Amino acid sequence: MAKKIKGQYSMDDYKLQQVDVRLRLQDGPAYYSDKPIDNPKDAVDVMKDVLKELDREMVCVVNLDTQLKPVNFNVVSIGSVCESIAPIQNIMKSAILSNTEILMLLHNHPSGSLVPSTQDYELTRRLIEASKLMGMQVADHIIVGGITGDTYSFRNHNPDMFQGQDIDLKYIHKMTGVAEKPSVIKKISEKKSEVPKQKKKPAVKHKEPTR
Repeated sequence: MAKKIKGQYSMDDYKLQQVDVRLRLQDGPAYYSDKPIDNPKDAVDVMKDVLKELDREMVCVVNLDTQLKPVNFNVVSIGSVCESIAPIQNIMKSAILSNTEILMLLHNHPSGSLVPSTQDYELTRRLIEASKLMGMQVADHIIVGGITGDTYSFRNHNPDMFQGQDIDLKYIHKMTGVAEKPSVIKKISEKKSEVPKQKKKPAVKHKEPTR
């Protein structure tokens, strides 16, 4: 509530309100297998049959429990024929709401090519580093070729990306742009320390009255 009179405060000025977050998951379409879906490979077998038929790129995430059993999946984004935007926070959102800490990313290449792009590598690394910060793990990133349904596994072809639990802080800074942006706290403190200089009034010469 705005102050009505300068220097006069209302009760709202003395209050810090708590807010509750009530985000929830909502069931969407389900895909079925002819056998129990007990591990990541089973989930890939189900999802690749869907992804290979699409005429544009789709990014989805399969959330896994601590025994690597698939719990659910979420469509993160649907893009164009050759690209799809997948913000890291959107990839991780369904895993957090599902109370799972292991996730597997999948996306398709409608062209049928299984060659990862530079953006595919960058997304994988960003997701791995962000997951470490959140105490989560990335099981794999799978590319599904259009029509054929053939797959490319980042974990199988680039195992070094998935090794180690140490957080690469330099890369995190690069991701977030922290290194490039000046510290907000520093900016504020500098502003406070700056005392505006008072302009000196020019001296007024006193002129004696003529007699």
